[in-house]
Amino acid sequence: MSVKHFITAVSLAMVSTVIPLTVTAEQHAHDAKSAKPGHDMNKMWAEMRTRAVGMAVSVAADEKGKLWLVRMQDGHIRVSHSEDGGKHFSEGVTVNPQPEAILAENQNRPKIAVRNGVIAVTWVQALPKVFAGNIRFARSVDGGRTFSEPVTVNDDQGEISHGFSALTLGDNGRVTLTWFDGRERDAADKGGQKYVGTTVYYATSEDGGASFSANRKLADHACECCRIGMTLDSDGVPVVFWRHVFEGSMRDFALARLDSQPKVLRASEDGWEINACPHHGGDIAVDEAGSRHLAWFTGNPQNPGLFYRRADGENMTAPHAFGDLDFQPGYPAVFAYGKKVYLVWREFDGNNYQLMASVSADRGDTWSAARAVATTGGAADLPVFVVGAQKPLVVWNSARDGVRFFNAEGDL
Repeated sequence: MSVKHFITAVSLAMVSTVIPLTVTAEQHAHDAKSAKPGHDMNKMWAEMRTRAVGMAVSVAADEKGKLWLVRMQDGHIRVSHSEDGGKHFSEGVTVNPQPEAILAENQNRPKIAVRNGVIAVTWVQALPKVFAGNIRFARSVDGGRTFSEPVTVNDDQGEISHGFSALTLGDNGRVTLTWFDGRERDAADKGGQKYVGTTVYYATSEDGGASFSANRKLADHACECCRIGMTLDSDGVPVVFWRHVFEGSMRDFALARLDSQPKVLRASEDGWEINACPHHGGDIAVDEAGSRHLAWFTGNPQNPGLFYRRADGENMTAPHAFGDLDFQPGYPAVFAYGKKVYLVWREFDGNNYQLMASVSADRGDTWSAARAVATTGGAADLPVFVVGAQKPLVVWNSARDGVRFFNAEGDL
């Protein structure tokens, strides 16, 4: 089997069973092979809702460099902090006093952002109905000692799909949440009309999360289960990056800036035609000059794998391929600071996962050779960069080694 055919077979196996959470690529392949007609999605969903611990974590840095970690444990969102670069963390503070069914795996993770004394947290509450959920939010204004009563941000209160939330918190106190929302699809279904994918919605708070605007629709026909990438533009306006369903069921990526009149731009031209969700979102970073740095995965059989490009407004560089196709490269994350851009991703050799990294010193024009930063066995989370850090600090959680931090600058 050729390298391209190998990775394409893995990619197709990953999307054969469309569910809102995944753990590992090889687990996907196993699930797809073992799935039978009439597979009990209710049972699968119930198992997800009762997981005691979420593998997926998120970390943010405040202005002084203190790290704030959010995770799910026993139905509670827990926030802890570290003042020594992640070597030791405080005992976690419970955000939601009443336990909830919380999704905290792979593409659907709790998020955290910290600025000017505000600690903002969002997560997805899984409702009893299959794939139904709520976008939840809470904040702390006393240094993480206590959190506000959690609120549901989606103003459609039906037991429908709201999930994969993303979060930004600006220096001006503006909180923005984006998520995938099923209200348009459900309305179309009730009217006997076809609706492909789901919808990107967002809501904003101008007072640090004390209150939120009405929900606003950004785009129809987004891919259902690929995480949303979101960061702040150089002027503090959020920029969103997601897998979209373009005409012909092409599952490529889109980009939009959440200004007064958001415009959706096509950000990749892979031409991956597939009528399923790949569970494989992309990532975005913005540098001081306002350039957007994008990283994503495609399973197009003609040219599969991981890709990077820089977007300056509507002008975009040619895609740069990275990762070793023999080792199932996936789940890229990107970080930009000054003229340097960093890429990290995960590879699997059949036994262990490796955290891989590459760096560009010229804003993405040329790249260093890929290098393995860390290895782990067993279940492993996706590598993600620490939000708000002034250096390329990566957090990687695994069943064997727990939460670890790596400075991509020092480890390259």
